[in-house]
Amino acid sequence: MFKLKTIKNLELPSWEDFPDIDLYMDQLVSLGNRYLIELSTNQITASMVNSYVKKGLITRPVKKKYQRQHIAELLMVSLFKAVYSLESVKQVIQQIFAEESAQSAYNNFAALFNYDLRLINGENIPDVTKVANTEPVINKIEEYTIRASIYQMLGQKEIALQAPPRAKEQKKH
Repeated sequence: MFKLKTIKNLELPSWEDFPDIDLYMDQLVSLGNRYLIELSTNQITASMVNSYVKKGLITRPVKKKYQRQHIAELLMVSLFKAVYSLESVKQVIQQIFAEESAQSAYNNFAALFNYDLRLINGENIPDVTKVANTEPVINKIEEYTIRASIYQMLGQKEIALQAPPRAKEQKKH
């Protein structure tokens, strides 16, 4: 089994890491793929973003320009859709953003996601309540969803690590 430490940049960015300017679709897609390169096996496309907007998973852009909240929503949808139906993803994301500002909601999500990555990797980490501004027992749905997406991602990476040797063996026969 590989250690997560061997995968560089395995962490979600914070809200403050997002660009402070409005983005066009191609910039949003490129940025989303860059942020998720080590966390997801699926590439984001413009048609996917359009579909997410139509289905209400991502808020509508303002005059075809995307802002920080759109980046946050896109990252969350991209991580969660590997595990849940789009309707379930929509419900979870709406719940995450329902009770606080988009910045605070996303930063709490990213902190919890990064916390769980380190926890699963066996790293010595601080208490989650010091990592994010959440209550000691966070929203269980958010926590389960984060862990499910992390485990799915780790499973995909394990499969990818095992695939090349097997492919070589099959070619020999």
